Amino acid sequence: MRCAPAVRAASSSTATVRWFKRMLGRFFRHKSPLNSEDEAWQIETWRWLLKHSGGIDDLKLSPLVTPTRTYFPPSETTGHTRAKYIFECVKHLARMTDWPSELIAQPERPEDRIGDFAILKNDSNRMPLGTFRISGNTAEITYDPKSVSEPAVLIATLAHELAHYRLKSIGEETPGGAEMHEYATDIMTIYMGFGIFGANLAFNFGQHQDFQSIGWRWSRQGYLREVDWAFGLGVFAYLRGQPFSIFKELLKPGLYSDLAKTERYLGENPNLFRD
Repeated sequence: MRCAPAVRAASSSTATVRWFKRMLGRFFRHKSPLNSEDEAWQIETWRWLLKHSGGIDDLKLSPLVTPTRTYFPPSETTGHTRAKYIFECVKHLARMTDWPSELIAQPERPEDRIGDFAILKNDSNRMPLGTFRISGNTAEITYDPKSVSEPAVLIATLAHELAHYRLKSIGEETPGGAEMHEYATDIMTIYMGFGIFGANLAFNFGQHQDFQSIGWRWSRQGYLREVDWAFGLGVFAYLRGQPFSIFKELLKPGLYSDLAKTERYLGENPNLFRD
């Protein structure tokens, strides 16, 4: 009987430690990099894609496409022929080789001059980098001819337009309705394995110079913000059971920082994708 108080004391001490750990967990709990509304929409969109595309087993069939020879073997082609070659590579990687489609070059976009020797290139306020439409039983996809010299831009564009094709085949509006359709299309490109391209090109600013002029160029590709891309890539890796470190050498530093936050957040919230 004399041992009873010690046992009760030990039990009480253990309970106190557990309570303290729970309180610390709540206090130091990692927050989502997205606000609650954006996170809820993206989680709902991922659930919707999994429901209509074959679930996690299908998602695991998507390669994590990188701008390397492994996925885009060297080719001596140029111009439109080169664009068609890249298009076929993208279709193959997207598991859409047999989907009827035609690639069409858009008229070339002019440059904006702000002086005799200065050029401002704002790629965001011009004709789209690509378009998608159904003509009969075939998808017509257009692209900007200038993007042939920027393969990453062309790949991201073609993946986005093929994502439209994939969503069209589902026959049901994406979460959020028409207003959010383009954003859901970006999520589909992540699902297909092309998220690296969209994420790194979400916003770019730089200077260019040649013997005739000097200028600045900024562009925004896709519809998601950089942090949304990072969260989406995090979901892609999380659902596939992949280490997030695979992205470290593939993303811009700021993007990887948001991805690391996503990793911690998803790890602490395992019920987000459970039914």
